[in-house]
Amino acid sequence: MKFQELPFHVQILLSFQRALWDMVTPALRAVAVRPEGPIVRARFLYEMEPGEAEREIVAEVEAYVLADFDESIDAKFQAEHLPTESIRVAEPDEQWVYRRCESDE
Repeated sequence: MKFQELPFHVQILLSFQRALWDMVTPALRAVAVRPEGPIVRARFLYEMEPGEAEREIVAEVEAYVLADFDESIDAKFQAEHLPTESIRVAEPDEQWVYRRCESDE
């Protein structure tokens, strides 16, 4: 089966799997994605306030994901602060594409 023949949400998950290579830093707690087609939304949850380096990583991952699709797909990726004492919760229609190992959640 070709990539383009897979369901859209599967294409997005596979694209993220590759796009996140070498982009996961120790401060990244999780990445949640909402493939709404034609817009793909993603939240990168960092344990500290995201700085310029984190925003650059998010922009690079966004570029890698968009490169897997034609120009009809748009993306809105954002870096967010979620302190370690806060529980990670996916919003409605979101799927986790990355979650680091954390104690009892």
